[in-house]
Amino acid sequence: MSTPSIGSTFRSERMLTMAHLEELRSSRPEQAQAIECKRALEAMIIHVLEGAVPGSLRLGENLALAIASWQEQGNDRRHPEEVRLLAPGACRKRQLDWTVGRAAARLALQQLGLEDPPPVLRGDGGEPLWPAGISGSITHCDRWSIAVSAKCADSLAIGIDLESLERVREADIIHLICREPEIEWVSSDDDFHGRLGMVFSAKEALYKSLYPFCRRYIDFTEVELSWLPEQSRFHAKLLSASDASSLPLHPSEISCGRHKHLIFSCSVCETKGDRLTGRSAGFS
Repeated sequence: MSTPSIGSTFRSERMLTMAHLEELRSSRPEQAQAIECKRALEAMIIHVLEGAVPGSLRLGENLALAIASWQEQGNDRRHPEEVRLLAPGACRKRQLDWTVGRAAARLALQQLGLEDPPPVLRGDGGEPLWPAGISGSITHCDRWSIAVSAKCADSLAIGIDLESLERVREADIIHLICREPEIEWVSSDDDFHGRLGMVFSAKEALYKSLYPFCRRYIDFTEVELSWLPEQSRFHAKLLSASDASSLPLHPSEISCGRHKHLIFSCSVCETKGDRLTGRSAGFS
């Protein structure tokens, strides 16, 4: 077998180098676009959070936000306990959502000062189980996973949700998630799917913040939302009489934000004595 000449070796190495440079050049616009999209999404979410959470919670202190994407999923160490909770036959998307969602949760916990956070496991209702003294929520949509966590008392719960207009357009869900006044509001504007996505996302966030207190599934039609244009926010009312004694939810408000085709909602529920109150910010 003949030995390659120095010239041929140099040419092959140069070809590989040039190919690598071309690959880098072609990937830069996509990387730049992804970075810009993440920054815009983060800015919108921060705007929502700052108005939604109590004044005692501050980003960078006792409130944390982490955003991760599918492209970043290979850069994080997985907890074996979290991996075991993922069904072996789960589809690729479910695997990515679970892995990236837990990675975002771990980043959020690290921002709160937990250098080596414990695994965020799953409760009987599918809810994430956070370390003692911490409330949080995780949401997935498209390639994004978002986690919000806060150092707070057990009397406070956070719920977040991210939805895309594309997902809302895929199925006829208006009669599944909306009550009649909500249907009228959604249908009264040219932005039908945008408004429908707002209602869907806001209710999902509200349910997540209610679950720690009621410990049961709440149907979409058990809550009625009304849009407050002068405040640019949703007003929420729990209609279930069965929870009158255990979940005395007084009229609450839910924050929403929108970046292009993505809608983000945040709900914070807090018990004060025997009352459960809600906070929010506006839709922007």
